[in-house]
Amino acid sequence: MPSRAVDEAWHGLILCTARYADFCDAAYGRFLHHHPEDGGSDDHAPMGEQLARTVVAWSLVARPGEECVLWDLDARVGVEAPWGIPSDEVAAVLARTA
Repeated sequence: MPSRAVDEAWHGLILCTARYADFCDAAYGRFLHHHPEDGGSDDHAPMGEQLARTVVAWSLVARPGEECVLWDLDARVGVEAPWGIPSDEVAAVLARTA
């Protein structure tokens, strides 16, 4: 997760399992399991690679000119010790997949 703020909110939602299941069904058409870093996911790709996949996934669904604020959301809203993906890294991922 590239945002500490979103990660905290997501964990809060996951604790409400029925609401989380309903959200997943409505948003994704299926239940999304939670796999924290090094938490036993079937996907053993390093976190950097998984974040790169998230960048690519966003680019595939973004509307023309739409900006993703997730990559630097924490810095935008003033979260202490922000997480994020540097803009040059986002650009590099997109360049590799173009």
